[in-house]
Amino acid sequence: MASDDNLNLSLTCAICLDVASEENAIETSCCHNLFCLACIENVESCPTCRTEDYQKIPAYFARRLIGNLTVSCPNDGCTIQVTRSNLANHLALYCAFNQITCPDPECKNFKCTKKNFLKHLETNHEQFLLDNYAKLWQKQDDIKRMTIIKSDEEPNVRVDASATNIDSTFDDRIEKTRNKSNRYARLGSTGKFYCGGPLDGLRCMCCNNRCGPSNGCNCSACMLLDVQKRKLPHGWLVNRDGASARCSTSVPTKFYCGRMVMPQDSRTDGYCGPTNGEQCTACQRLNEQRYHRYGQI
Repeated sequence: MASDDNLNLSLTCAICLDVASEENAIETSCCHNLFCLACIENVESCPTCRTEDYQKIPAYFARRLIGNLTVSCPNDGCTIQVTRSNLANHLALYCAFNQITCPDPECKNFKCTKKNFLKHLETNHEQFLLDNYAKLWQKQDDIKRMTIIKSDEEPNVRVDASATNIDSTFDDRIEKTRNKSNRYARLGSTGKFYCGGPLDGLRCMCCNNRCGPSNGCNCSACMLLDVQKRKLPHGWLVNRDGASARCSTSVPTKFYCGRMVMPQDSRTDGYCGPTNGEQCTACQRLNEQRYHRYGQI
């Protein structure tokens, strides 16, 4: 145990005091201390030795060590331990204790674990499932054109899914809008919604832990506004720079926005993704917040 604690301490970022990210840990050329890239990216002088003329060097060996560290799944009830590099994949695909929110408004944001969600559907939405199960096998290209049978209507009454109007629930995107937490939200300089309230989930290490009010990270209620107002497909989110981002099919655990924002990164062609490789800082932050803040979107 003592040796594990010493290893964790050696792999801790000297700024945020947490174990550095396995995806972007770097060391300084002056004193070779370890940092998260997002923590030190805009720092002019080295935080430990104060050298001003230094380089940020990718710490590839440290990243491998960090990725092999064992952590417990953060979901209540799950006793699985996985390596840090496999945690996101475990949460995305395998953890039976992920919380799922029922999308039916009549269920009033009812949540339960993934393994109990099917029981909830069978108990509370049996007729809806029977009426619409065939849609599960439709091709993705046909989703926008598909019809959904409402369980409380006659079988011959159908509603075009594309006719659902988000603006019937939410105000004009450029107007002051209430989010689901009942706080007023406005567009910030990034084009994202911000309400000025506290950020939910774990404490944010890249901002003041408030939603905006003009830039940075936003709370889950305002992120929901971002997704719904832009009418983004399921699985898409908006990073702290205001760019829409999604995980690729080849790397389902990493968000990419596809922007040319990394021209100085020799590991890339300057673009964030779009299907694999390195992420921009904003998408790295989105990855870190994906489950503990935005997991229910």
